[in-house]
Amino acid sequence: MNKNSLDGKIKRIAKLGRYTKPEKVEGAIKLDSNENFALDREFIAGVTAEAARQVDVREYPLDQLEQLYAQLAKYAGVNEKCVAAGSGSDQVIELLLSTFGSKRATVFTPTFSYFINRCELHGIRVDQVPLKRDFDLDNKAFLKSAKKSDLVYICSPNNPTGNQLGRHTVIDLINSLEDRLVLIDEAYVDFADYSLSKDVTKMDNVIVLRTLSKAFGLAGARVGYMVANEKFIRVFRSTIQSPYPISTLSLAIASGILERADHVKNTIETIRKERARVAGRLAKIDGLQVFKSDANFLFIEAGKKYQPISKALVSNGIIVKMLGNVAGHKGCIRVTIGTKEMNDKFLQCVEGTM
Repeated sequence: MNKNSLDGKIKRIAKLGRYTKPEKVEGAIKLDSNENFALDREFIAGVTAEAARQVDVREYPLDQLEQLYAQLAKYAGVNEKCVAAGSGSDQVIELLLSTFGSKRATVFTPTFSYFINRCELHGIRVDQVPLKRDFDLDNKAFLKSAKKSDLVYICSPNNPTGNQLGRHTVIDLINSLEDRLVLIDEAYVDFADYSLSKDVTKMDNVIVLRTLSKAFGLAGARVGYMVANEKFIRVFRSTIQSPYPISTLSLAIASGILERADHVKNTIETIRKERARVAGRLAKIDGLQVFKSDANFLFIEAGKKYQPISKALVSNGIIVKMLGNVAGHKGCIRVTIGTKEMNDKFLQCVEGTM
C-alpha cells in the first residue's frame, strides 16, 4: 500500500461516525449506559474475588471457555454446540462484519448506532428504514429494503427505544430472507418476554447476539455470546474467533455469575417491577410521553420540558442519555432503571420541573 492510498483511507475513516464513550463523573447517579446497578456491588465483588482466587492469569485459558459454553447454553436453553463467546457482543459483531463482508446492510432506525458505525468502517452501505411513530416496524418497507441487502440487522428489544418487536413479526421476516445473513441483537432480551435463541439453532442464516453486560452486571468484564446453528458455530469457534477471545479472569467471573443465575433472575424481576413503577409515575406528568419498554431503560419524549429536566438532573448529579430530537420526537431522554433509590431521585427531579 503506497502512502497516498493509506492517507486516503485514514481521511475516509476520520470522517465516519463513531461511538463516543460517556464521561466519568465522580459521585454521580449513573443512569445513562443501561448498566445493572440493581445487582448489589458487594455481590458482584464477591463473585469477582472468588474468581481471582481460582485462576492463574499467568496461564492461557484452555478449558475455561468450554465450561462457559456449557453454562451459557444451559441458561439460553440450547445445545452447547450452538453457542460461541467473545469479548463483548461488540467483538462478535466486528468479527462477523470483517469475515463475511457485505455490500449492503438493512437496519431500522433509530437503533444501536455502533452497528451502523462499524458497517460504515468496513465500507458497507447501510440502508436505514425509519420505524413508525410508535416505534413499531414498517414491515413492508423494511422487507423491501432487506431483500436488496445481503445483511440484515434487527435490534430487539431495540436501543434506544426499548421495545421488543413481536415474535411473529420477526419470524415472518426471517422466513422471507432465507438467503440473507440476519443478525438479531438481543442484548436486552433478559428483561423482555421472549428470545429467539432456540429458534435460530434450526436456521441456516440467523444469528442471535446476547451479552452478560446488562442483566448479569458484567459490563466491565466484557463477555458476550452468540447463538446459531451447530455448523456455523463450529466454524466460528475454530477459525473465525481468536484462540483466546476472553481473559482468564473474565471467564471465571462469567462462570461464577452464571452459577448464581437464579439470583440474577430475581434481580431482573425487580427491575421489571421498577420499570413499570417509574413509567407509571412519569406517565402522570403532563407534557411527557413514556414509551413501552421491554429493556432495562425507558425512552421518554419530554418536548418543552427537555431543557428544564436536563438542568434539574445536572444540578442533582444525575446522568441520563439526553438524546434531543429523535425520529420526529422532540426532546428525547433515555434513562436506565436503577435501584429504587436511584429511580426515586430521578423521579423527584423530573416531577420537580412540573
